[in-house]
Amino acid sequence: MAGLARARRRRTPDLEEGESYYVSMTDMMVGVIFIFIIMLSYFALQFRQSTQALTEARHPETAALLQTATALTPHDVTVEVDEKARVLCVPEAVIGGTGTERRCFSYAPPARTAGVAVAASDAQKTLMGFLDADLRDAGAPLVGDTSGGALSFSADALFEPGASTLSPGGRQIAGQVAASLARRLPCLAYGGPTSTACPEGEAKLALVNVVSQTNLDAFTAEGQKAAALALARSAAFHQALTGAQPVLGALRNAPADQPGSQPLMRVASVGQSQEGASRVGEGQTVSIQFQMAQ
Repeated sequence: MAGLARARRRRTPDLEEGESYYVSMTDMMVGVIFIFIIMLSYFALQFRQSTQALTEARHPETAALLQTATALTPHDVTVEVDEKARVLCVPEAVIGGTGTERRCFSYAPPARTAGVAVAASDAQKTLMGFLDADLRDAGAPLVGDTSGGALSFSADALFEPGASTLSPGGRQIAGQVAASLARRLPCLAYGGPTSTACPEGEAKLALVNVVSQTNLDAFTAEGQKAAALALARSAAFHQALTGAQPVLGALRNAPADQPGSQPLMRVASVGQSQEGASRVGEGQTVSIQFQMAQ
């Protein structure tokens, strides 16, 4: 019995030493995992910040280079730029050379930001919402949905049958449309009366096109008459709009002294040739299509 008790006393320190060893290992592993989590969180935060800086930058290429350029120093130099060819030249000495030659680099034109596109899209949606409300309140017989950027009318509701002469009802519709356009377009164009109510920096219109659409058989005399009638109806509706509201004829897509400046409201016709097309003037539509400047 005495020998058994001595054996138990000898094993007890061994068990305590083993337990202490495993406790130390557990603490160490917990510490390593904790440090690993901290490092992982740090790198994830850095990655997120770098990604955000690159994706939201106006010039991503420049932003990417600035991520690696940590010792930029200012230099007073004369830079030569060919804006048409998109070439920039600097003295070779500025970039570590010893000669007197120039070093030239090409560059891309500044890209338009997403914000500009979004602003143009929002401006068009707002415009079409106002025009749709104006004309439906006035009882104008719009055809289809206006959210696509166009006001459409059946030519039968505007013109005498087979002619480019506006009917009495068509003249009334033209007056309603012109009044709505005269309220909404001057802030989105150039050349009209200025108003303090116009928000600054708002997107502008590039084109307001009065378009007649028709189906026709281009190989018949009747089909060719249908194409000519569609164009004549576009011109007649345009003249009715600008006659009712002369300000519409004064609006332009750019300041008059700038190259490429054109009247904002213009005329077009679209004819799709097909066999067995209907008689002259039947099924035609007249649309006013709005295109924002990009």
